[in-house]
Amino acid sequence: MLDTIIIGAGPAGLYAATLAGMHKLNACLIESAFEYGGTLNLYKQKMVYDMPGYSKISAGELIQNLYNQYSEYQESVPLYLNTKAISIDYVDDHYVLETTRGIFKTKTILLANGGGTFEPRLLEVPNADSMSNIYYNVKNISDFKDQELIVLGGGDSAVDWSLTLAEVAKKVTLIHRRNDFRAHEYSVEKMKSIGSILTPYIPVGFLGYDRVEYLTIKHVENESIMDVKCDALFVFYGSSPAKHNLSEWGFELDKGLIKVSSNMETTRKGIFAVGNSVIYHGKKKMISTGLGEAATAISTIGALLFPEKTQGYKH
Repeated sequence: MLDTIIIGAGPAGLYAATLAGMHKLNACLIESAFEYGGTLNLYKQKMVYDMPGYSKISAGELIQNLYNQYSEYQESVPLYLNTKAISIDYVDDHYVLETTRGIFKTKTILLANGGGTFEPRLLEVPNADSMSNIYYNVKNISDFKDQELIVLGGGDSAVDWSLTLAEVAKKVTLIHRRNDFRAHEYSVEKMKSIGSILTPYIPVGFLGYDRVEYLTIKHVENESIMDVKCDALFVFYGSSPAKHNLSEWGFELDKGLIKVSSNMETTRKGIFAVGNSVIYHGKKKMISTGLGEAATAISTIGALLFPEKTQGYKH
Protein backbone atom coordinates (compact mmCIF):
# COMPACT_ATOMS: atom_id res chain seq x y z
CA MET A 1 0.00 0.00 0.00
CA LEU A 2 1.50 3.31 -1.11
CA ASP A 3 1.26 6.51 0.90
CA THR A 4 0.70 8.57 -2.23
CA ILE A 5 0.85 8.40 -6.01
CA ILE A 6 1.90 11.49 -7.95
CA ILE A 7 0.31 11.68 -11.40
CA GLY A 8 2.29 13.77 -13.89
CA ALA A 9 6.07 14.24 -14.18
CA GLY A 10 6.17 17.87 -15.20
CA PRO A 11 7.95 20.47 -13.03
CA ALA A 12 5.40 20.29 -10.18
CA GLY A 13 5.28 16.49 -10.29
CA LEU A 14 9.05 16.08 -10.26
CA TYR A 15 9.37 18.49 -7.35
CA ALA A 16 6.54 16.76 -5.50
CA ALA A 17 8.37 13.45 -5.95
CA THR A 18 11.54 15.01 -4.51
CA LEU A 19 9.60 16.25 -1.50
CA ALA A 20 7.89 12.88 -1.09
CA GLY A 21 11.34 11.33 -0.89
CA MET A 22 12.49 13.93 1.63
CA HIS A 23 9.38 13.23 3.74
CA LYS A 24 10.17 9.49 3.45
CA LEU A 25 6.76 8.74 1.98
CA ASN A 26 6.16 5.41 0.28
CA ALA A 27 5.30 6.86 -3.12
CA CYS A 28 5.66 6.60 -6.87
CA LEU A 29 5.45 8.98 -9.82
CA ILE A 30 3.60 8.09 -13.03
CA GLU A 31 3.68 9.88 -16.37
CA SER A 32 1.57 9.12 -19.45
CA ALA A 33 4.24 10.34 -21.88
CA PHE A 34 7.51 8.62 -22.78
CA GLU A 35 9.58 11.35 -21.11
CA TYR A 36 9.40 13.54 -18.01
CA GLY A 37 9.12 17.33 -18.19
CA GLY A 38 5.52 17.90 -19.26
CA THR A 39 4.78 20.74 -21.64
CA LEU A 40 8.27 22.19 -21.11
CA ASN A 41 9.42 19.56 -23.61
CA LEU A 42 7.63 21.56 -26.30
CA TYR A 43 10.07 24.44 -25.93
CA LYS A 44 13.26 23.21 -24.33
CA GLN A 45 15.35 26.08 -25.73
CA LYS A 46 12.98 28.84 -24.59
CA MET A 47 14.31 30.91 -21.73
CA VAL A 48 12.32 31.15 -18.50
CA TYR A 49 12.78 34.52 -16.81
CA ASP A 50 10.62 34.21 -13.68
CA MET A 51 12.19 31.21 -11.98
CA PRO A 52 13.52 32.01 -8.48
CA GLY A 53 17.30 31.86 -8.28
CA TYR A 54 17.89 32.37 -12.01
CA SER A 55 17.99 35.54 -14.08
CA LYS A 56 17.12 33.19 -16.93
CA ILE A 57 17.21 29.46 -17.54
CA SER A 58 16.19 27.39 -20.55
CA ALA A 59 13.15 25.17 -20.15
CA GLY A 60 15.24 22.12 -20.99
CA GLU A 61 17.85 22.95 -18.36
CA LEU A 62 15.12 23.56 -15.80
CA ILE A 63 13.60 20.15 -16.53
CA GLN A 64 16.98 18.48 -16.16
CA ASN A 65 17.76 20.30 -12.90
CA LEU A 66 14.42 19.24 -11.41
CA TYR A 67 15.00 15.66 -12.54
CA ASN A 68 18.56 15.61 -11.16
CA GLN A 69 17.23 16.80 -7.80
CA TYR A 70 14.54 14.12 -7.86
CA SER A 71 16.90 11.32 -8.96
CA GLU A 72 18.44 11.18 -5.48
CA TYR A 73 15.11 9.74 -4.28
CA GLN A 74 14.23 7.69 -7.37
CA GLU A 75 14.88 4.37 -5.63
CA SER A 76 12.27 5.09 -2.95
CA VAL A 77 9.96 7.09 -5.27
CA PRO A 78 10.18 5.31 -8.65
CA LEU A 79 9.13 6.96 -11.91
CA TYR A 80 6.93 4.99 -14.32
CA LEU A 81 6.85 6.53 -17.81
CA ASN A 82 4.27 5.64 -20.48
CA THR A 83 1.79 4.94 -17.69
CA LYS A 84 -1.63 6.54 -18.06
CA ALA A 85 -4.15 6.85 -15.23
CA ILE A 86 -7.52 5.42 -16.27
CA SER A 87 -9.78 5.50 -13.22
CA ILE A 88 -9.78 6.26 -9.49
CA ASP A 89 -12.02 4.30 -7.10
CA TYR A 90 -12.31 4.47 -3.33
CA VAL A 91 -12.41 1.02 -1.72
CA ASP A 92 -12.67 0.57 2.05
CA ASP A 93 -10.11 3.06 3.38
CA HIS A 94 -7.88 3.59 0.33
CA TYR A 95 -7.86 4.46 -3.36
CA VAL A 96 -7.45 2.02 -6.22
CA LEU A 97 -5.84 3.66 -9.24
CA GLU A 98 -6.20 1.77 -12.50
CA THR A 99 -3.44 2.52 -15.01
CA THR A 100 -2.11 1.12 -18.27
CA ARG A 101 0.65 -0.48 -16.16
CA GLY A 102 -1.79 -2.15 -13.79
CA ILE A 103 -3.49 -1.47 -10.46
CA PHE A 104 -1.99 0.68 -7.70
CA LYS A 105 -3.35 0.90 -4.16
CA THR A 106 -2.66 4.10 -2.28
CA LYS A 107 -3.81 6.10 0.72
CA THR A 108 -3.68 9.45 -1.12
CA ILE A 109 -3.21 10.79 -4.64
CA LEU A 110 -1.57 13.96 -5.91
CA LEU A 111 -2.54 15.14 -9.40
CA ALA A 112 0.20 17.17 -11.06
CA ASN A 113 -0.78 16.47 -14.64
CA GLY A 114 -1.33 20.04 -15.80
CA GLY A 115 -4.89 19.21 -16.78
CA GLY A 116 -3.89 16.47 -19.19
CA THR A 117 -2.28 16.63 -22.61
CA PHE A 118 -2.22 19.90 -24.53
CA GLU A 119 -2.11 20.90 -28.16
CA PRO A 120 -1.08 24.34 -29.43
CA ARG A 121 -3.86 26.68 -30.54
CA LEU A 122 -3.54 26.93 -34.30
CA LEU A 123 -3.41 30.07 -36.41
CA GLU A 124 -6.87 30.52 -37.93
CA VAL A 125 -5.87 32.22 -41.17
CA PRO A 126 -6.71 30.70 -44.59
CA ASN A 127 -3.95 28.40 -45.90
CA ALA A 128 -2.00 28.54 -42.63
CA ASP A 129 -1.74 24.74 -42.59
CA SER A 130 -0.01 24.73 -45.99
CA MET A 131 2.76 27.19 -45.09
CA SER A 132 6.04 25.43 -44.33
CA ASN A 133 7.57 28.22 -42.22
CA ILE A 134 4.85 28.55 -39.56
CA TYR A 135 5.96 27.09 -36.24
CA TYR A 136 4.21 26.36 -32.94
CA ASN A 137 7.37 25.36 -31.08
CA VAL A 138 11.12 25.75 -31.51
CA LYS A 139 13.50 22.81 -31.48
CA ASN A 140 16.72 24.67 -32.28
CA ILE A 141 17.01 28.45 -32.16
CA SER A 142 20.21 28.36 -34.22
CA ASP A 143 18.07 27.35 -37.23
CA PHE A 144 16.80 30.93 -37.33
CA LYS A 145 20.11 32.77 -37.11
CA ASP A 146 20.18 36.13 -38.94
CA GLN A 147 16.55 35.77 -40.04
CA GLU A 148 13.64 38.22 -39.81
CA LEU A 149 11.08 36.62 -37.54
CA ILE A 150 7.51 37.32 -36.48
CA VAL A 151 6.05 36.09 -33.19
CA LEU A 152 2.28 36.14 -32.57
CA GLY A 153 0.89 36.23 -29.03
CA GLY A 154 0.71 38.27 -25.85
CA GLY A 155 1.48 35.84 -23.04
CA ASP A 156 4.70 34.88 -21.30
CA SER A 157 5.46 32.17 -23.86
CA ALA A 158 5.26 34.58 -26.81
CA VAL A 159 7.32 37.29 -25.14
CA ASP A 160 9.92 34.91 -23.69
CA TRP A 161 10.35 33.23 -27.07
CA SER A 162 10.71 36.65 -28.71
CA LEU A 163 13.54 37.48 -26.31
CA THR A 164 15.16 34.09 -26.84
CA LEU A 165 14.97 34.26 -30.64
CA ALA A 166 16.25 37.85 -30.61
CA GLU A 167 19.59 36.51 -29.39
CA VAL A 168 20.24 34.92 -32.82
CA ALA A 169 17.81 36.57 -35.25
CA LYS A 170 18.40 39.59 -37.44
CA LYS A 171 15.07 41.06 -36.32
CA VAL A 172 12.10 39.91 -34.23
CA THR A 173 8.67 41.52 -34.50
CA LEU A 174 6.12 40.67 -31.80
CA ILE A 175 2.49 41.15 -32.86
CA HIS A 176 -0.41 41.10 -30.40
CA ARG A 177 -4.12 41.73 -30.87
CA ARG A 178 -4.34 43.91 -27.75
CA ASN A 179 -2.34 46.85 -26.42
CA ASP A 180 -2.07 45.12 -23.04
CA PHE A 181 0.01 42.00 -22.55
CA ARG A 182 -0.57 39.07 -20.19
CA ALA A 183 3.20 38.59 -20.02
CA HIS A 184 5.39 40.12 -17.32
CA GLU A 185 5.72 43.87 -17.78
CA TYR A 186 9.52 43.73 -17.40
CA SER A 187 9.81 41.21 -20.24
CA VAL A 188 7.57 43.30 -22.51
CA GLU A 189 9.67 46.41 -21.85
CA LYS A 190 12.85 44.46 -22.55
CA MET A 191 11.38 43.24 -25.84
CA LYS A 192 10.53 46.82 -26.81
CA SER A 193 14.16 47.77 -26.32
CA ILE A 194 15.65 45.02 -28.51
CA GLY A 195 12.92 44.26 -31.05
CA SER A 196 9.71 45.57 -32.55
CA ILE A 197 6.21 45.32 -31.07
CA LEU A 198 3.05 45.96 -33.09
CA THR A 199 -0.33 46.35 -31.32
CA PRO A 200 -3.26 46.00 -31.62
CA TYR A 201 -3.08 43.92 -34.80
CA ILE A 202 -4.52 40.59 -35.95
CA PRO A 203 -3.18 38.40 -38.79
CA VAL A 204 -5.51 38.19 -41.78
CA GLY A 205 -3.49 36.74 -44.65
CA PHE A 206 -0.16 35.87 -46.26
CA LEU A 207 1.90 36.82 -49.26
CA GLY A 208 3.77 33.79 -50.56
CA TYR A 209 3.03 30.45 -52.18
CA ASP A 210 4.06 27.68 -49.79
CA ARG A 211 6.00 29.92 -47.41
CA VAL A 212 5.01 33.10 -45.62
CA GLU A 213 7.07 35.87 -47.18
CA TYR A 214 4.92 38.65 -45.75
CA LEU A 215 2.28 38.45 -43.03
CA THR A 216 -0.71 40.69 -43.66
CA ILE A 217 -2.05 42.21 -40.43
CA LYS A 218 -5.04 44.45 -39.72
CA HIS A 219 -5.25 47.13 -37.06
CA VAL A 220 -8.03 46.20 -34.64
CA GLU A 221 -9.26 49.78 -34.19
CA ASN A 222 -8.82 51.64 -37.49
CA GLU A 223 -8.70 48.50 -39.72
CA SER A 224 -5.63 49.69 -41.58
CA ILE A 225 -3.64 46.97 -43.37
CA MET A 226 0.10 46.32 -43.16
CA ASP A 227 2.42 43.67 -44.63
CA VAL A 228 5.33 42.55 -42.45
CA LYS A 229 8.26 40.70 -44.01
CA CYS A 230 9.36 37.46 -42.37
CA ASP A 231 11.53 34.39 -42.91
CA ALA A 232 9.62 32.43 -40.25
CA LEU A 233 6.38 32.93 -38.33
CA PHE A 234 5.88 31.66 -34.77
CA VAL A 235 2.46 31.26 -33.20
CA PHE A 236 2.26 31.20 -29.40
CA TYR A 237 -1.44 31.51 -28.66
CA GLY A 238 -1.25 29.06 -25.80
CA SER A 239 -2.51 25.50 -25.66
CA SER A 240 -5.89 23.82 -25.72
CA PRO A 241 -6.38 20.90 -23.35
CA ALA A 242 -7.29 17.58 -24.91
CA LYS A 243 -10.40 15.89 -23.58
CA HIS A 244 -9.85 14.50 -20.11
CA ASN A 245 -11.89 12.42 -17.73
CA LEU A 246 -11.54 14.73 -14.72
CA SER A 247 -15.29 15.16 -14.42
CA GLU A 248 -15.72 11.39 -14.54
CA TRP A 249 -13.28 11.10 -11.65
CA GLY A 250 -15.71 12.97 -9.42
CA PHE A 251 -13.90 16.28 -8.90
CA GLU A 252 -15.78 19.55 -8.62
CA LEU A 253 -14.66 21.66 -11.55
CA ASP A 254 -14.70 25.35 -12.36
CA LYS A 255 -14.06 26.33 -15.99
CA GLY A 256 -12.77 22.82 -16.58
CA LEU A 257 -10.20 23.08 -13.78
CA ILE A 258 -10.12 21.25 -10.45
CA LYS A 259 -11.29 23.26 -7.45
CA VAL A 260 -8.93 22.94 -4.48
CA SER A 261 -8.77 24.31 -0.95
CA SER A 262 -5.83 26.21 0.55
CA ASN A 263 -4.01 22.94 1.34
CA MET A 264 -4.46 21.82 -2.31
CA GLU A 265 -7.03 19.13 -1.46
CA THR A 266 -9.76 18.54 -4.01
CA THR A 267 -13.41 17.90 -3.21
CA ARG A 268 -12.50 14.20 -2.97
CA LYS A 269 -10.94 13.66 0.44
CA GLY A 270 -7.37 12.43 0.24
CA ILE A 271 -6.88 13.52 -3.38
CA PHE A 272 -4.80 16.64 -3.94
CA ALA A 273 -4.02 18.60 -7.10
CA VAL A 274 -1.41 21.19 -8.07
CA GLY A 275 -0.22 23.11 -11.11
CA ASN A 276 -2.13 24.20 -14.19
CA SER A 277 -4.95 21.72 -13.59
CA VAL A 278 -6.25 23.57 -10.50
CA ILE A 279 -8.21 26.72 -9.79
CA TYR A 280 -8.68 28.81 -6.68
CA HIS A 281 -9.10 32.51 -5.94
CA GLY A 282 -5.94 34.33 -6.97
CA LYS A 283 -4.45 31.36 -8.86
CA LYS A 284 -1.55 32.37 -11.11
CA LYS A 285 -0.37 29.91 -13.76
CA MET A 286 3.39 29.99 -13.24
CA ILE A 287 5.92 27.21 -12.82
CA SER A 288 7.05 28.67 -9.49
CA THR A 289 3.45 28.73 -8.26
CA GLY A 290 3.06 25.03 -9.08
CA LEU A 291 6.26 24.21 -7.17
CA GLY A 292 4.93 26.00 -4.09
CA GLU A 293 1.62 24.17 -4.41
CA ALA A 294 3.52 20.86 -4.58
CA ALA A 295 5.29 21.72 -1.31
CA THR A 296 1.96 22.53 0.34
CA ALA A 297 0.33 19.31 -0.90
CA ILE A 298 3.16 16.97 0.12
CA SER A 299 3.46 18.60 3.55
CA THR A 300 -0.29 18.19 4.04
CA ILE A 301 -0.18 14.54 2.95
CA GLY A 302 2.71 13.87 5.33
CA ALA A 303 0.91 15.47 8.25
CA LEU A 304 -2.32 13.65 7.37
CA LEU A 305 -0.73 10.20 7.25
CA PHE A 306 1.87 10.63 9.97
CA PRO A 307 0.61 13.23 12.46
CA GLU A 308 3.05 11.95 15.07
CA LYS A 309 5.93 13.29 12.94
CA THR A 310 4.55 16.82 13.10
CA GLN A 311 6.34 18.44 16.02
CA GLY A 312 4.71 21.46 17.63
CA TYR A 313 6.45 24.21 19.53
CA LYS A 314 6.55 23.91 23.28
CA HIS A 315 5.77 27.07 25.21
